[in-house]
Amino acid sequence: MRFYDVVLWLHITAVVVAFGALFAYPVFLAVNARAPIAQRATFHRGQIAFSRRVTGPMLGVVLLAGAYLATDAGVWSEAWVTVPLVILFVVAGLGVTALRRGEERLVERSEAGDEAGYAAALATLRTYTFITLALVVIAIFFMTAKPG
Repeated sequence: MRFYDVVLWLHITAVVVAFGALFAYPVFLAVNARAPIAQRATFHRGQIAFSRRVTGPMLGVVLLAGAYLATDAGVWSEAWVTVPLVILFVVAGLGVTALRRGEERLVERSEAGDEAGYAAALATLRTYTFITLALVVIAIFFMTAKPG
């Protein structure tokens, strides 16, 4: 076993940890939206905490491990490295802006008992969640299929 293989394992594991829960968010959001509005904020606070304590730090691991792998293999000029790297920064940006703000709006609307405001904020958050998921899937495709 080479050090490269260990870093590759770490890179893949960090991707799974960082984004695995995000793939379940559409289901969680739908189920949570059926709960009494006053109870919904707890779930959304959990989303925010998970993002801060797990997703954010794991994005750093993904970046650092990926940088090591690309440097060791000498593949920085390959599209299958560049495209996922750009996607990583876009996803991180969405996470700290659109997704975080959306989750905070859901907390606020839940606590205020504002069902209409909650529904509007939820629709926006779902859109950004699906965009983020699509970007993650595209990055995974590039990393595994390695298109020219």
